Amino acid sequence: MLRYAIETAALNEMLARLYRLFDIRITFFDVEGRELDYFDIKEMSSFCRRLRRSAARDRACVACDRANLEVAKGGREMHLYRCHMGLMEGIVPLYDRRGMYLGAVVFGQLRPPGARIPAGCGGKLGRLYRDLPTATPERMEDIARVLACVTGHIVDSEIVRLQNRSWAEELERYISDHLAERITVRDLARVIRRSASFVSHHFPAEFGTSPANYVLRKRMELARSLLGEGDYVYRVAEKLGFYDAFHFSKSFKAYYGVSPVGCRGRG
Repeated sequence: MLRYAIETAALNEMLARLYRLFDIRITFFDVEGRELDYFDIKEMSSFCRRLRRSAARDRACVACDRANLEVAKGGREMHLYRCHMGLMEGIVPLYDRRGMYLGAVVFGQLRPPGARIPAGCGGKLGRLYRDLPTATPERMEDIARVLACVTGHIVDSEIVRLQNRSWAEELERYISDHLAERITVRDLARVIRRSASFVSHHFPAEFGTSPANYVLRKRMELARSLLGEGDYVYRVAEKLGFYDAFHFSKSFKAYYGVSPVGCRGRG
């Protein structure tokens, strides 16, 4: 089980400031997809509270939240969408420097301008729907961009973090320093003076993927950075220990879906 830590006071202060700035509901979901309800944030809209009095509708709301959190988590970038009731929502996922998912900042419960009342929402529920604040897609994206910068600070300041084990930090440093070399599970085991089976079993829990996939990801991320700075494909291939430029280009395209040539100078 991941050891997870949140500096509650610091995160609460940040969410409260965002609430005062945007006057919208901005909340935080942890790594398990649970909304943390102990922050000073704007309360759930009257429309959503009344809607969720129905057990069936509440289950639909929870399922919608979970599905879109998975989309944001998988895409590793902000995700703007309309919920199952047509309200505008946004999710900004948090990832640490090792690529581990830390949770997500979620905002919304906003009505698209001119939107019709959803089917089955007559009477009081319909009036509450009309009372919801509105937002254009452009404003939603602006808010999401600002929140992306804020979440970067949250991660960099370790306001939300995984409590990493010392052996994991040692492996992280070793991999970063030896990306030009062939790195095996036996190599990693030797570095931390543990067995290969220990590394194979515990590595995914700490890094979110297998040793081979993690090493590949770090190589590809560094390759993209070097290409963006204008480095030549053949030189990047040499720096990262590929057989030749062709082998590197094939691996890069398989990973990113684009040729490394097209990424050169686009940092």
